[in-house]
Amino acid sequence: MGQSFQELILARLLATLTFLLVAVQVCAGQQVDIYRAEALVTSQQASERATAARGGLREVMIRVSGDRAAADHPTIASAIRQAQNYLHEFSYASTDKRIESDTGSLPATLLIMKFSPAGIEQLLRDAGLPLWPANRPKLMVWIISEDNQGAQHRVPDEPALQAIYAQAAVRGLPLLFPLQDFEDTIALPSELLSELDEDAIRSASERYKPDAILAGKLSQAPDGQWQSSWLLMQSNDVQPVNGSGADLAAQISSAIDYSADQFARQYAIVPRAGNADPDVVVLRINDVADFADFKQVQRYFEGMAMVKHFELLQAEGNRLTVQLQIEGDLTLLSSTLELGKKLFPVASVSIETPFMAVASQPGELSADPVAAPSASIIGSGSRDNPLTYRWAD
Repeated sequence: MGQSFQELILARLLATLTFLLVAVQVCAGQQVDIYRAEALVTSQQASERATAARGGLREVMIRVSGDRAAADHPTIASAIRQAQNYLHEFSYASTDKRIESDTGSLPATLLIMKFSPAGIEQLLRDAGLPLWPANRPKLMVWIISEDNQGAQHRVPDEPALQAIYAQAAVRGLPLLFPLQDFEDTIALPSELLSELDEDAIRSASERYKPDAILAGKLSQAPDGQWQSSWLLMQSNDVQPVNGSGADLAAQISSAIDYSADQFARQYAIVPRAGNADPDVVVLRINDVADFADFKQVQRYFEGMAMVKHFELLQAEGNRLTVQLQIEGDLTLLSSTLELGKKLFPVASVSIETPFMAVASQPGELSADPVAAPSASIIGSGSRDNPLTYRWAD
């Protein structure tokens, strides 16, 4: 009896340590390597690499576009058949895993593939598909599950964790998990998490500073079926979504997919038809103290995928007036700046954008479309009436 109790304590400790490590790793930043893919192979032969590259490119196209159907587009499907043409570099790493085949069990080698960003972007433009830049919302995940015996668990088991990690990697979502320490359990007791109490979940999440929160309750019926209820929260917006099915991992993966689909609709850049010129937007930026700050502002804008050209129009005291050529609209610019957390609007004007719901497939999550968080900006973006922000690096 004592031994099984010690094993239980050890298992809980390991699970908590896993969450702690994940939280530390993800807090480091929001940049995702969206052009990288991995595959297990049994050899370094070109034929096997070509096969793996096709699967890798398919995954990358979904991740970079934010569109789960991207690989089915004729232009993309044709490119996938010639995936090695888009392979920028590759390398191999040893593993302790094995691959089962008709001829037996073989040791597996990890093939690491990096695809050409320029080639991928051109493919998306040719197909008329969106480009979701590498700066992604950091998603805080709270989960509580109830098994068919009525026992509640705040730390997902290994299959559930693997499902979260795997699908988040496919979609390019940086995840953040609670430490599940004393502070978390006081701020968010299990009964409030089980009730998906929005205020309590938001309050408990403040210490982690996420960009969005996904909270879910999963309940297993006596027949083995799982029911899932989720809240996807971002700024002042909240979306309730529900699902059901026999596979717990599928329920979790579907919730990650749903979240990624929403973020892609909010942050992805839709290419302009033909050779349409980028829009021109003028911004007034306050609190730029010195030349070092100016260079940071310049690098920040030049690093944004939607900004095609940056130009300084005027520098007066601690204020800059800059002109941007952007691919996208003011709502996308405002959302992108809000995500970057370096420029903050001086005052606010509401620009409403539909926070679209994804068409559901059988067994997937569903929700009604609701309004997205309003973008907070002032001005029209012209030289006479520039958008006004303050720099806060």
